[in-house]
Amino acid sequence: MAVTWDIEVGETLLRKDLHDRWGGGRYGGMEPSVKAQSVFIFSNPSVGAAFGYKYDGWHADGTLHYTGDGQVGDQSLRTGGNKSLMDAGKLGRTIRVFRSEERDTTYLGLFELAHPPYYRADALDRQGEVRSVLVFRLSPLGDVLKDPIDDADPDTAIPEELPVEANNVDKYAAQRPDEPREAVRREAQLVGRYTEWLNAQGQATVRHRVPIPGGGYLFTDVFNKATEELVEAKASAARSYVRAALGQVLDYARFLDHEAKAVLLPVRPSADLIELLTSHECAVIWEEGKTYLRRDP
Repeated sequence: MAVTWDIEVGETLLRKDLHDRWGGGRYGGMEPSVKAQSVFIFSNPSVGAAFGYKYDGWHADGTLHYTGDGQVGDQSLRTGGNKSLMDAGKLGRTIRVFRSEERDTTYLGLFELAHPPYYRADALDRQGEVRSVLVFRLSPLGDVLKDPIDDADPDTAIPEELPVEANNVDKYAAQRPDEPREAVRREAQLVGRYTEWLNAQGQATVRHRVPIPGGGYLFTDVFNKATEELVEAKASAARSYVRAALGQVLDYARFLDHEAKAVLLPVRPSADLIELLTSHECAVIWEEGKTYLRRDP
C-alpha cells in the first residue's frame, strides 16, 4: 500500500511526534520505519563533530554526506543502520533526512544513495581512538531544504600552506591521533629544531593541509620552499618508524607538487633502511650534533 507522507520539507516538529505518527526508533541516528516504508536519517550538526562526524553535510559535489552507525571501532556495512540504509533500495524503502536539535527535528527531504554510495574515512571514536568510518553520499530527490547550517566544513580544492606548528605540541598531536603521544612530542621537537636550522640558512618552511578524495585531510610535516622538498619526520630511526615515514611521504607526494622527498630522523638509520628509502627516490636526513646530514637517492 502506498504511503501518504504528511510532513512538508522544512517542517519542524518534536521528534517524539514524528515517531508517534510514523514509527521507527526514537533515539538512533539511522532508524528504519516500516509504517513509512523508509529509513529515517537524523543529523545533529551541533554534536556530530564530538563523535568524529566531521564529514557530514552538503559537499561541493551536490550530495549530502552522512557518517554511518557505530561510535566505537571500525564501522561495518553488515550491521545496524548501515545495513538498513544500504538495503533500502532493494526493500523498496525511501530515505528521509532530518536535522535534529534537542527535542525538535526538521525534515530536509527525500534522498537516495548516490554513486558511489559511500567512502571510508578516518575519524576518532568516542573513546578517542582512530577508526575507519563509513560516510554515505545521499543525492536529493525533488525539493529539499538546503540551509548553510547543514554545509560540511569547506573543502579546499588545492593543498593549503600552513605554518610549521612544531612548537605547539598539542596542536601537532591532534593531527596525529593514531601515534603515541610521547613519540609525537619527540617528533614535534625534531621538526622544530630542523626548521630552525633551515630558517637560519634563509630557507623558508611551511607544511600543508592536503584534501583527499572523498573528504578529510592529510597534514604534512615540513616543506622546504627553497628546494621544494617534502619532508616527513619520525621520532625514531627504528624500522617500524622508518617504514611508516616512507608510506606517508609517498602518499603525500601524490597530492603535492615537489622536487624531492625526504625522511627526517633523530639519528642515522641502519644501512639497509637507508637503502630502502633511497630505492624509492627518498632522501634520508638525520641529526648530527647541531647540524643535519643526508643521503640522497
